[in-house]
Amino acid sequence: MRELDRLAIAGGMPGCVLMENAGRAVAHEALEVLAGDRSGSVVVVCGTGNNGGDGFVAARHLALAGRRVMVAVAGDADRIAGDAAVNFRLACEMGLEIRTGSAWLGEYGCPHLQAAERSALVVDALLGTGAHGEPRGAVAEAIAAIGRLGAKVVSVDMPSGVDADTGHVAGAAVHADVTVTFGYPKPGLLIYPGAGHVGRLVVDQIGFDWSRLAVSSDLEWFDEACARSALPVRAADAHKGRFGHVLVVGGCESMPGAPALTARAALRSGAGLVTVGVPRCVHAIVASHQPDYMCLALPDAQGCLSGAAAAALKRELGRVTVVCAGPGLSLAAEAQEAVRWILAEASVPVVADADALAAVAAAPELVNKRTAATVLTPHPGECARLLGTSAESVQRDRLAAAREAARTYGCVVVLKGARTIVCGPLAGSESNADGGLRTAIVTGGNPGMATGGSGDVLTGVIGALIGQGLDAFTAAALGAYIHAGAGDQVASRWGQHGLMASDLTDGIAAVMRSLTDGAKGED
Repeated sequence: MRELDRLAIAGGMPGCVLMENAGRAVAHEALEVLAGDRSGSVVVVCGTGNNGGDGFVAARHLALAGRRVMVAVAGDADRIAGDAAVNFRLACEMGLEIRTGSAWLGEYGCPHLQAAERSALVVDALLGTGAHGEPRGAVAEAIAAIGRLGAKVVSVDMPSGVDADTGHVAGAAVHADVTVTFGYPKPGLLIYPGAGHVGRLVVDQIGFDWSRLAVSSDLEWFDEACARSALPVRAADAHKGRFGHVLVVGGCESMPGAPALTARAALRSGAGLVTVGVPRCVHAIVASHQPDYMCLALPDAQGCLSGAAAAALKRELGRVTVVCAGPGLSLAAEAQEAVRWILAEASVPVVADADALAAVAAAPELVNKRTAATVLTPHPGECARLLGTSAESVQRDRLAAAREAARTYGCVVVLKGARTIVCGPLAGSESNADGGLRTAIVTGGNPGMATGGSGDVLTGVIGALIGQGLDAFTAAALGAYIHAGAGDQVASRWGQHGLMASDLTDGIAAVMRSLTDGAKGED
């Protein structure tokens, strides 16, 4: 968006016009928030940059709409320059009440802050997309003051204190009720913890067709429209052979349910055939879970897959479309060896999850050498193991972590968690030799999905979609979207606290039906 702004201005769209339209959009949303409070006054808290300029414009429009407006500038007004200075001067000439410096930020006895306390709304126009790191000085004081006021908050472009590129919150940050952003959403608005500060997100085009400007970007928001267009179409004369044969390999004596969850999810996601390969000691348990999949008893040792499982799997690999490896596998040495064998020998796509990721981390060259697609589905802790870092480091910049993992392993990576991130090679290539990446942020889902087995379900969804002919990246992004939507479907019926991973499999079918019905409606 910074580059698009520059190109728009260079192409003849004056910066003052963009700022005017942005401020007017903010004022419109502020008035919507105030709709039930005809007498409510507004405090517009501005920084000294262009974000503050948007705030000065919003203040003018709010005053013209009949609201009592007080403008507070956090910092030295002499530092305001360019288009922001033009709008600061207009606000002054209009006779708005303007306080500069930190006088209004004192204790509750300060008359200016007392006036602010009676306000129904605060417009946060302190920091925009160019701000990084922990807010300091007058800006940090202003953010703290906004929090003390307890009024509704509308943020301009970004909640101040949230990093626009990563969603990282380094220090104090505004918690907005509404955030009005311009042109396109910024990553930090969609990725936690920043996403938790956004409130309701409004994207306003501010009077310009941004699609006219060509700027290279590897990042997309995978939303409902993307999901509808990606969902495989089922022909009227189709048969099960057209929808793929998914082989799930995993399970151990202590975790027999994990591969069953993966297999059931694959079936609910449209797989034509599903076979579950598990240690012989848990075969009967897994087979009894679901009559719709086939179950293969594999050689075992001490309750886990044994090294002899490779021979039995070799016969199966020639008959399947995709392998989902890892659910409930265990870290036993022979089970890990079985995964490494699959990665080395399978000529079909492999989705590696859970304990299979330990085998990947121990032998990354196996993934890099593969000619067929590979999808890794780590949670933050597993991603940290893949990258040799900490989960805290991964969470600090989830975008960077997903990209690093995709680049390191040369495959599609699904970094699970609140706002799943999918990253992989550019379209048209399943390898990453050229270093080109595409990245998608998938919204949806809820905290109720933070339960054992939820990731096993996602693995089955992705495997089924690959089996139905989708490329690895699209299958991963669509799978994450469907998985999140299934969680929301279940939570809407029963709440979040009692949500179980097995519930998600029924939600999958509801989400896919909704996407199909929506696509028909568009036609």
